[in-house]
Amino acid sequence: MAKASSYQKSESNGVTTFTVTPADAPKFIFGLIMGGFFGLLGLMMMPVGIIVVAAAGALIWFSLADQRPKEHRAVTSFRVSPERVEIGGQSFSRDDVHRVIIRNGVTGKEVLEHYTTSASAAAGMAHRAHMARVANALTLESGGRATFLAGGMDEVTAYGLLRDVCKVLGFKVD
Repeated sequence: MAKASSYQKSESNGVTTFTVTPADAPKFIFGLIMGGFFGLLGLMMMPVGIIVVAAAGALIWFSLADQRPKEHRAVTSFRVSPERVEIGGQSFSRDDVHRVIIRNGVTGKEVLEHYTTSASAAAGMAHRAHMARVANALTLESGGRATFLAGGMDEVTAYGLLRDVCKVLGFKVD
């Protein structure tokens, strides 16, 4: 079973530290099956099948790799007080923050808008949608720039973190 995203918060001297653990990335099952099939096919065609075995190995590697942006794969910590947000040596005054939002690192808001009759294309699209479910990030916007706070979260964790950060900053949460 894949690990779900989570966050912990701790308070000390009026400053809340949030530590976000990203979810495990989903595996591309269709790619694993096809890679295994073509790997066996390539082994039966040896020595010419070495090219097929190499391609199958690449497909299996691609199917197991975490394809989310790099920052969505690592544990992240940041500090929030009623006056400011601090992350990675940067500090943002509460009054300078335009908004704190959830942004998806893969797609924005995942909606399956494309239709296909190809089973392999549909499998790829389904994998992308599955990957997007654990690629939500909390982003702070200030001074016309977006700053990544934490990522690799499912929707429940992202909304919980958004609510807790906004409560500390004194922002209204709907």
